[in-house]
Amino acid sequence: MNVLNLPVVWTLVFASLFCLMECQLGGNTYVDKQLLCALDKGPCDRLGRQVKDSLPEIIGNQCQNCTPQQLANARRIAAYVQSKYPYVWNELVDKYGRKQR
Repeated sequence: MNVLNLPVVWTLVFASLFCLMECQLGGNTYVDKQLLCALDKGPCDRLGRQVKDSLPEIIGNQCQNCTPQQLANARRIAAYVQSKYPYVWNELVDKYGRKQR
């Protein structure tokens, strides 16, 4: 993925996830599907692939290249996943977090 396009992708991913949280939380099936995709435990749709591609920067690099708005959105989404899916959050951190050397 071209590094110059990453801010655009992150903006789209964050906007999609924000809408996902706000618009579709009545049925968590879609959220579950995206999380399973990110963990390589289920099929991925377009959003799932974008999320999966962004997680190394978001989690592993602590969103250092994010804009302030993207960082705020990432924190909000992370807080949601941590509170609703703590076991999944731990798996995401293990998978996409920086490895200790």
